[in-house]
Amino acid sequence: MTTRVLTAAEIAAFNTALKARFNKGLAVATEDWKQLGKLIGSNSASNTYAWLSQFPAFKEWVGARTHKTASKQAYTVENRKFENTLDIPREAFEDDNYGMYGDIAESFGQSVIDLKNDLMFSAVPAGFSSVCYDGQFFFDSDHPVYPNENATGVAATVSNMQAGVLEPWVLLCTSRAPQPFYLQERIVAEFQAKTNAANSDAVFENDMFSYGGRWRGDAVYGFWQLAFGSKAALDAANFTAAYTAMMKFKGDGNRKLGIVPDTLVVGPDNMAAAEVLLKAQQNAAGASNTNYNKVKLVVSPWMAP
Repeated sequence: MTTRVLTAAEIAAFNTALKARFNKGLAVATEDWKQLGKLIGSNSASNTYAWLSQFPAFKEWVGARTHKTASKQAYTVENRKFENTLDIPREAFEDDNYGMYGDIAESFGQSVIDLKNDLMFSAVPAGFSSVCYDGQFFFDSDHPVYPNENATGVAATVSNMQAGVLEPWVLLCTSRAPQPFYLQERIVAEFQAKTNAANSDAVFENDMFSYGGRWRGDAVYGFWQLAFGSKAALDAANFTAAYTAMMKFKGDGNRKLGIVPDTLVVGPDNMAAAEVLLKAQQNAAGASNTNYNKVKLVVSPWMAP
């Protein structure tokens, strides 16, 4: 009778192979979240975004400089922790029955990108009930805009939303350095293995090899001026109203911001209406569709309720 002895070198080689497949999954998955915003690093348990109150713009220099101060209302986002864990029976190794686990490890890597996509796109509909840097909901009817450049005086209110009860859709301006959304990352995705019986209770007690992925971070609301959210019907009239409103947004001191929407983000329920709005060269009456390819269309399953 032949005895199968599982060597440390074989386990180490398999661990290396699984990590390579995990990294492959990270590399091949589509990072749709990057169509909403950019990555921002984090070096502590949370980030505080007081600087978001200062939408950057030049003005004529008359007299002394106008010194802006960060918002006194702190907008803090804590880093959340996420995991994905796989247990493989030790006998699967001993019996040479572990080849299929490479695909699972690769899907672990892909699931990290799925998580980032889910966090960012879920933040879009949640923006109607989640507070941003100015103390208002990200999509709200009464964002304060001050008459003076230094954020003093009696604030007027500005809306970046349309009310309704349908699946949300949003217009974004993503071409500027400031962003409507950010992905805050504290710890990059990592893949760990516990396969040593000498220092792993799972191996010693349960005869189980354990592999796990780990990531820390969260989605962040950026500048509300770069986004317009709607729960109304996605039709030409509502689209034009949202598009026009964004182009008219002004900052403190009545500064023009020069915002031009470039992206429409919708979920599955609005996909057909979005394609009619942006992809048909003629409207229902046969006339030229003035909204044809006016902005980039992003249809995401992560927007579904």
